[in-house]
Amino acid sequence: MNNLQYKKTYIRASNKKKIIKELFNDVSEKYNLMNDIMSFGLHRLWKRDMINCLKHEDPKVILDLAGGTGDISKLLSNICKHSKILTYDISINMMLQSKQKFKYNKMVSFINGSAEELAISDDSIDLITLGFGLRNFSNIEKAISECYRVLKFGKKIYCLEFSPSTNINLLPFYNFYSQKVIPKIGKRVARNEDAYRYLVESIKNFPHNIELKNIFKKYGFFCYNEKKYLGGIAYLNVFYKI
Repeated sequence: MNNLQYKKTYIRASNKKKIIKELFNDVSEKYNLMNDIMSFGLHRLWKRDMINCLKHEDPKVILDLAGGTGDISKLLSNICKHSKILTYDISINMMLQSKQKFKYNKMVSFINGSAEELAISDDSIDLITLGFGLRNFSNIEKAISECYRVLKFGKKIYCLEFSPSTNINLLPFYNFYSQKVIPKIGKRVARNEDAYRYLVESIKNFPHNIELKNIFKKYGFFCYNEKKYLGGIAYLNVFYKI
């Protein structure tokens, strides 16, 4: 984590929660637009694919962890019409963006807090979605442990996340685009080059998918299914609580 910075401050385990909250508060207004530009809209396709994978589920209560601006919660609300959805995020400004999508939907509620200390009762959640947020947690293992605590036995986490690319054919383009182009787009569009330099570096510093699955296994989860996108740039993992 030593090479991760935001506004010239090195990000450590001790200050990451505070800095990540500030970063996402700063970029909230342009966050969706930047995601569309950076991924050429692919992030929306991957999120829809995750929702399609879980449409056979019948959860009473869903936790959309790191729910951000509400993209995944919105998709969930379209197919799980009778489910209560808890949209949980550390950034109040991101949640304000999310709330605009649910002005008239009483099945969606919002909790502002950290993933490492979930303000949720034990064994009370039927399904967890986690889209592109895990790598931003200050303590990934503590957050996974909290997911285990609140999730009911035999229920699932659908975890969609980027992974350091190992595709030899894509790697030169991926490195150039992520390291040289994305921060400049962030500077021009969101007026925040530092935030998007961090987001790129956070992917490079994140565990490869096989390592990530072992961390989940350590905390009592079994990987039920794995789906790879664009040769391993992103993965959808489905974990059972066992």
